[in-house]
Amino acid sequence: MKIAVAQFQAALKENPPVVRELPAQAKITETDLPKIATDLLAASQDLINEGRLGYSSYQVTSEPAVQFTVELSPVNLPMADAKKVNQFFGDDNDVVPLNVYLVTRSTYLNVSHLHIDLLGSSEDDLTTFHEEMLAIMTLNWQTIVDHFQNPPIEPAKPAAKATTKKTTTKRKTTRRTTKKTTAKKATTKKAATKKTTAKKATTTKKAAAKKPATKKAAAKTTTTKKATTKKATTKTAAKKTSSKATKA
Repeated sequence: MKIAVAQFQAALKENPPVVRELPAQAKITETDLPKIATDLLAASQDLINEGRLGYSSYQVTSEPAVQFTVELSPVNLPMADAKKVNQFFGDDNDVVPLNVYLVTRSTYLNVSHLHIDLLGSSEDDLTTFHEEMLAIMTLNWQTIVDHFQNPPIEPAKPAAKATTKKTTTKRKTTRRTTKKTTAKKATTKKAATKKTTAKKATTTKKAAAKKPATKKAAAKTTTTKKATTKKATTKTAAKKTSSKATKA
């Protein structure tokens, strides 16, 4: 069965794939796997013969839960991811053969809860895939049962990242505080400088104000000298008068 990549995607976008759900038992064991494989391949062969895009499915709901499907796809992607198929081809119009894949889904299988395995081409007789398919189903089932009975220990999540972020925040706060302190110091220095300058200016003014006092002192001295001169003149006049009287 061949189909163009774009046609395959468009068909599954417009209509969901046809699902042939097989009657499933509530619980299975490893001995049930051969018949399950036979029924799945037969149902998928019917879909190919009818020219339908779809898959066959066998689902166990009891623990450990599992779903086996046989799907058709151009690449190793489940049909649910058909929108990604064109990423694997250079031209969406390329006509490619559809392959047959066994898809196993279970929460106990692996981290992705899914495993896909190539069985062969859809142009082959699907019954010839039985042996290989059974081997894969058996291995996957054993893994599921083992993980169900002995759950793997999940690695502890690292918590160092949160501590690192907190430390970084503290450092930023400290730097900001330091800047503020420096600014305050600078302001104090400026204020002190202004005060010192003001004091110097006041001292200079006071010193300048004292100079007129010197002039006053000089003025007083001059007055004294004038008074002394007058006294001397008076005495001289008295002496002259006395001398004239004696002569007479």
